[in-house]
Amino acid sequence: LSLAPPAGSLLCGRPAALGPPPGSNKPSGPKPGYPPQPPTSAAGRGSPPLRRVRRPPHHLSRKSTTSRPLLAPLFAPTMLIIGDSIMRGIRFFNAITLSFPGATAADIAVKIPSLLRSLPSSVHRIIFHVGCNDTAHPQSEQIKHCGKSVFISGPLPTVNNNSERFSRLLSLNTWISSFCRASRINFIDNFNCFWNRPEYFNSDGIHPNGSGRSHLISNIQYTVHTSD
Repeated sequence: LSLAPPAGSLLCGRPAALGPPPGSNKPSGPKPGYPPQPPTSAAGRGSPPLRRVRRPPHHLSRKSTTSRPLLAPLFAPTMLIIGDSIMRGIRFFNAITLSFPGATAADIAVKIPSLLRSLPSSVHRIIFHVGCNDTAHPQSEQIKHCGKSVFISGPLPTVNNNSERFSRLLSLNTWISSFCRASRINFIDNFNCFWNRPEYFNSDGIHPNGSGRSHLISNIQYTVHTSD
């Protein structure tokens, strides 16, 4: 006779698929298909897991030294702005600005013929600024016969206590306005726009500050656009 109990008998013990018998201290493993628990950090149970820091792509990294080609301007220059130190910092998207600190209108007018030969052919308008360095009426023959559309930008007033200089600039502005009207030259009146406006000037009371340059640019643009 065989002493082996029949298969499935209670004498065979608890089947392995049913886990350990009740009362057993051996922990049971995860059930098949059960999602794994998030790992715990050393700070204690239940702490959020550490996240991996994602680095930016190589072309966006600061360590990347790959140089990019310079973009060509969208518009060819059509305007030349020329004057003394007052015109420093005056920028237009389609203009070339040349500033000659300390120069008078006569000094700048002499330079115009040679400058025009070096400029692109797309330039067809000249903004000629008469600044505070002028003590006499500017010579305009070189400007009138340059073959371009000419605008004469009048001087800015001063806001310091130099009344003699203020009177001279006022007289110069009045003469230029009359001359342009008689010669059919476009005139940009800056004197009235800056008169008694100290917030537009630097501490010297002569040169415009950032707000003054923006105001001067707006006045030039308005005159140019309304005269076309």
